[in-house]
Amino acid sequence: MSKNDQTPDRLDVTLAGVRGPKGAKKTPFNGDPRSLWRVNQYPSPFSLEDAPTREKVGFKGKKDDGEDALAERSEMLADLQELMWAHVVSASEVDQREVAKAIAARVPRRSPQEKTRREELFSPEVETALGSLARGPRVLLVLQGMDAAGKGGVVKQVVTSMDPMGVEVAGFGKPTVEESREHYLERVIRKLPRPGHVGVFDRSHYEDVLVPTITGTESAEELERRTEAIVLFERELVRLGFVIIKVMLHVSQEEQLDRLVSRLDREEKHWKYDPSDADARAEFSTYQEIYANLLEATDADHAPWHVIGADRKWYSRLAVQELLIAAFSDLKLRWPAADYDVEKERKRLLKS
Repeated sequence: MSKNDQTPDRLDVTLAGVRGPKGAKKTPFNGDPRSLWRVNQYPSPFSLEDAPTREKVGFKGKKDDGEDALAERSEMLADLQELMWAHVVSASEVDQREVAKAIAARVPRRSPQEKTRREELFSPEVETALGSLARGPRVLLVLQGMDAAGKGGVVKQVVTSMDPMGVEVAGFGKPTVEESREHYLERVIRKLPRPGHVGVFDRSHYEDVLVPTITGTESAEELERRTEAIVLFERELVRLGFVIIKVMLHVSQEEQLDRLVSRLDREEKHWKYDPSDADARAEFSTYQEIYANLLEATDADHAPWHVIGADRKWYSRLAVQELLIAAFSDLKLRWPAADYDVEKERKRLLKS
């Protein structure tokens, strides 16, 4: 899909005000982080066997170098998050409209054919919920991966460097009884981040295709419908101002086994282990095949999939951090200019 997507990878918006954080264009990786791990670089049909799990793609340093870079650039990530919030709160209406239009331009305008297909794939409740979402820039990081791939570690080591007031983390497990009565996208919409915020999905709407494929609880036709619905769903989110980054943390079967066994070896980690983890390992190759098909089918320039080798935890965290920095940088936001006399206010404060 992404091979035929002609929409621009980046935003090109000239705004007023003061420039944002310096150094965002620099990166500890050799190569553009927007393309280093993209699914669309691999031959089609995509196979996860082609994607490395331990290789340090684009990074020549050692573990200490990677951890230093992670700490050094965490401050920049926090600044960029604050910049997005400042834009939503204080930027001029002209600047806000320009950014909104530039993000929306990443996907084609909704055609009559798409409208008809949405009516077939979405419920009226989904359309209503989407229509009620506020417009404005926000970042959605989707994390997928096998058990023990390191999704929680990314949240702890990367996401928490940002202001927690501006981050919304959500996970999606087995639907509750109430959720099972709804369209599967309704619970996802309720967890979407607000404008100016960063949302993190630790597992996501993709579970509604992955799990039923494994369990056989849905027909092949329904699974195809759900996959198409996800594509249309993400298009609409981008039109509303979402910047979507999708990451599969790609862990090897051997490394996953070591991590799961270590949970049993440490009493304080027993809570992280579930007997179903062993069942999932028995289906490891099946999961890999399903993931590969789903990632290729839903990859697009406006909602790209990145497969990041996760056998080295420090490396996968650094890679995700760099993807976030690149996504924020592509917004090309500026610190909102003051709408008051700065020197006058300074004098007033000093006299107080």
